[in-house]
Amino acid sequence: MFDLLVTKVFAASTDIPTEPINPLGGRLTDLNSVFVWITNLVIILGLALVVVFLAMGFIRFITSQGDKVATEQAQKWVTYAVIGGVGLFLVYAIKGVILNLVGQKDDLLGGND
Repeated sequence: MFDLLVTKVFAASTDIPTEPINPLGGRLTDLNSVFVWITNLVIILGLALVVVFLAMGFIRFITSQGDKVATEQAQKWVTYAVIGGVGLFLVYAIKGVILNLVGQKDDLLGGND
């Protein structure tokens, strides 16, 4: 009677993955790779925003038609975009110094050996 209630179950296959699922293909394996991935993402998105704001500033400058207020506003857009670009360069430089101090590589520009 006990055999009718309890049945033996056998594993169908032994090739079940034991590694955790990683959506980035196994690249985020330690704290260093997480740090590099996040800072690279911030730098890439920041550069995209700098390009967009520079383009918007130049378009505003071209379409200002000599209006002093519109010209000054366009100049502010371009100035702030350049400041943002310099800030992103500083973030990249600081990240490089930190990674160099801890003896790690950065793969943003192909430095992953």
